[in-house]
Formats: sequence, structure tokens, C-alpha cells
Amino acid sequence: MQTAAGSSVGRLVTGVAQFHNFALFNVVRSERVAAELCKRFPDVPVVATDHPGWADEVRKAAAGRPVSVALDPTGGKMAGSLVDLLAPGGKLVSYGMIAEEPISVHASTLVSKSLTLRGKNIISRWPSEASPEKRASDFATAKQIALALTDQFDVVATYGLGELADAVAHAVQPGKVGTVLIRPR
Repeated sequence: MQTAAGSSVGRLVTGVAQFHNFALFNVVRSERVAAELCKRFPDVPVVATDHPGWADEVRKAAAGRPVSVALDPTGGKMAGSLVDLLAPGGKLVSYGMIAEEPISVHASTLVSKSLTLRGKNIISRWPSEASPEKRASDFATAKQIALALTDQFDVVATYGLGELADAVAHAVQPGKVGTVLIRPR
């Protein structure tokens, strides 16, 4: 499962999962974003977290399969909720820090379910960790998928460098559907 699935990165992950035939379901903040994702990816279940019963809907979307991996750019309380939904031996991969609060998980949950929590910074560490061949392969794959999924990259706004603070504020708005771009001049 992945959270923030309505974001550009989330839509790309959904496209990649479909490309590789991975079972995936998406989690978003609102029913409006869920409806938009259902139009884009009709075969991928989506759950909105804007109501109290969302965790039960996640279990239903999993259709009896164990939730073995949760991809989460949010952190905070959401990540703690995801840990509760993971199957024994599952892994939470955190790659963003949208939430202001820390991830809070009781040690008994980690121990009793033998969970793995992993943080991944793909921006600063990937260039030094991956070989030149792996980076070239990753870029070629990303380009192939991006070109095949151009309809997934809606641009919601474009800002100049002098408007960087406004661009960042817009980019992190809840419920935003589309990519915020920064133009060099």
C-alpha cells in the first residue's frame, strides 16, 4: 500500500506497480482525491482517510492478502497507523517528511510483529550509493515510464524561482491534485 497516492510521485508509483504487475492499493486524504485516482487507475483500490473507518477499508482493500509493505512520504500519525495495518514481518518505508510530528510506534508493536521501519532518502544518497550503470538504468526506466504515463503528470501551477516559498506552500497543500513546477527564470 502507499499513502499520498494522489501526488505526482504516488501516481508514478501506481503506474510502476501496474507496469510490473504488483498488487497495490492506494491511500489518500479525501474522497475527492480518491474519486480522481479511481478514474485514472480503475483497477487499483483507493481508500480515503477522511473518516473514522478508513483502517477497516484498508483491510477490505487488501482482500485478505497480508499488507507486507507500506510506502509513506507522510510520516507522523499516519505512519503509526500504517504500522498497525502491516502484517507480521512487514516493512514501513518512509521516504518523506510531510507531517510535522514524529512517527510514534510502541516497541511492543515492532517486536510482536517483527516489523522493519526503513527510511530512504532517494535524492541525496542514491547518487552515491548506486553504480553509474544502475543510475543510467534507473534513469532509462524512469524516462520510459514517465513517457508512457504523461497523462499522470498534471501541472497545477508553475512558479518562478523568486516565488519558491509560495511554490512550496502550494505543493504541500492537502488535497492538491497535480504537480507544482518551478521554472528557472
